[in-house]
Parts: sequence; C-alpha cells; structure tokens
Amino acid sequence: MVYTLEEISRRVRPVAEKYKLKAVYVFGSYARGEANEDSDIDLLIDDTNSGLRGLAYGGLCYDLEEALEKEISFLTVDSLEGPCRRKSDVYFRENVSRERRKIYAVA
Repeated sequence: MVYTLEEISRRVRPVAEKYKLKAVYVFGSYARGEANEDSDIDLLIDDTNSGLRGLAYGGLCYDLEEALEKEISFLTVDSLEGPCRRKSDVYFRENVSRERRKIYAVA
C-alpha cells in the first residue's frame, strides 16, 4: 500500500504522543511523491526533551512500524545535525532538509 502524507500523519500521531516527540517529518520517496508498494517510509524525528535513550528507540521503531504496517527508517534531528565526516553526508543532510515534510508537531 502507498499512503498519503495525511494517512501517515494520522497513523504516526498516537505514537508521537506516546513518546513525547516534538515533531516528525517524512523525507525520501514519500516526501517526493515517488513512493511505490515496495517503498519504506523515511522519518526524521525531533525527540528534543522526550527523554528517549538507548533501547527506547527500538520500541519507537517497533511502534511506528506497527502503526504504519510498513518498514520504516528513521533518524533523529540531532544525528542529522551532527558533524559531517564525508562530502556525501553534506549532500544527504541537504536533501533531507530540502525535501522533508512535517507530518506531526506538538501543538
């Protein structure tokens, strides 16, 4: 199944609230409108002040995959904003920043 951004947002909201996430963004093929049946869902998570540490990220990933009934990949805003060691890191960061679409934010 290929979801709309609205459907992803609806499914992600309860998980984001459970983990006290500040914001969630979609990037990659879903953000570009190029997703197909085989596409995973790429998420950028702003977990500022959520208190998530270590194994809790595994629970977050599991809950997101259960809610979306699809494989996901995610990274955090902190990891994206860290130092770039390779030129490819810079390009990746720029692409994510350019194409990301906000699907959840704390009111």
